[in-house]
Amino acid sequence: MARPDGPKTPPIRLLVVEDNAERIARFERWMPPDVRVTFARSAGRAMRIIELDAGRVYAGMLLDHDLDDQNASDDELGLTGRHVVDRIIRHTDPDAAMLVHSINPGGARMMVRRLELAGFWVTRMPFPVLSEAKLRTWIDEIRSYWRP
Repeated sequence: MARPDGPKTPPIRLLVVEDNAERIARFERWMPPDVRVTFARSAGRAMRIIELDAGRVYAGMLLDHDLDDQNASDDELGLTGRHVVDRIIRHTDPDAAMLVHSINPGGARMMVRRLELAGFWVTRMPFPVLSEAKLRTWIDEIRSYWRP
């Protein structure tokens, strides 16, 4: 007779806001298979996703600041991680963890400060310092407390 499995935890969902194709490919390789990832390749796309998936949808978000490599339209010109953070603060549950991986020091500091003031748990790790092991440790921390 087969033994019943214990209760299964639903997979966590992450939103990755990144416009650089090499970084996106690296994130895809580094993600554990049970994590559902949505990629937003521009600030405008990220802002739309955050509005559509408002509330308690994502357990965490990985955020870049400079997002001008893959703008979908001229309306997105000039949008940065600052605009994405404004949308996060208005539409996302503060239990979602944030990892700011931008290499722009001033932009990253501003993003971290605003998110922390809004009550989010924020990790600052510039992309050159980020590794698969560090990303998975961050994800494991989220798993320890996230309940959809």
